[in-house]
Amino acid sequence: MRNRTIKKQIWLNETEDNLLKEKCKKANISEAEFFRNCINGFEVREKPDENFYYILRDLRGIATNINQLARNANRYGYYSDAEKYKKDFQKVSDFIVDIQEMYLNPVRKEFYGYY
Repeated sequence: MRNRTIKKQIWLNETEDNLLKEKCKKANISEAEFFRNCINGFEVREKPDENFYYILRDLRGIATNINQLARNANRYGYYSDAEKYKKDFQKVSDFIVDIQEMYLNPVRKEFYGYY
C-alpha cells in the first residue's frame, strides 16, 4: 500500500519549471522527492560527478587491503603490526563515512520559528 496518500497539484511558470527540472537533474532526484526534501527541511544537493565515486571506490579498496593485512598479521602472530593496521583501517573507514555524509547524505536546513 502507498504510504503517501495525499496528492498535491501546483502551478509554476516556465522559468520556475525549468529551474525545478534543472535542480532535480543535478541532484538526480524526482520532482516529488525535491519537494519532500524541501518540506522536511533538507537541503537539496547536486549529485557528485563520476570521479567522486571512483575515488570512493579506491578508498574502499585501500581500507579492504589494510584490513586484510591486519587479519594476516594477527593470524601469524605480528600483534604490534596488527594493532597498527586495525587503527589505520578504522581511520580510512571513518574518513569514507565522513565523505559520504558530507557529499551524499541530505542535510537539514536550520529554520528559525518554523518547527
